[in-house]
Amino acid sequence: MSTLSMEPNMHEQKDLSEEEREAVRYVRKLKLFYRHLMLYAVVIFGLFIINLFTGIGTPWFIWPMLGWGVGVAAHGLSVFEVVSLFGPDWEQREIEKRLQRTRRN
Repeated sequence: MSTLSMEPNMHEQKDLSEEEREAVRYVRKLKLFYRHLMLYAVVIFGLFIINLFTGIGTPWFIWPMLGWGVGVAAHGLSVFEVVSLFGPDWEQREIEKRLQRTRRN
C-alpha cells in the first residue's frame, strides 16, 4: 500500500470488513492530524526563533500561532469526533432528504 493513497487498494479492500475499513480510515485521519500538529509546532517554533533573534520588540509570531492554531484545533476536534458537523448521521439525513425530494418529483 502506498503512503500517498488514502484508501486501501482493491485487493486489500476486499479482504477487510466494514469495521476494519472504518478503523483504517480513522487511523489515517489520526496520522494526518499528528503530521499537521508536528508541522505546526516546528513552524511556530521557527517563527519564534526568528522573532527572538531579529530583535523586534513585538511578539509577532503569536498571530500566525493563533490563526493556524485554530485550524489545528478544528482538525483535532474533527478527527477525535468531539465535533462532527458533517459526520455519518449528517450524511444519512442528507441522503434521506435528497431521496424524498426525488420521489416527490
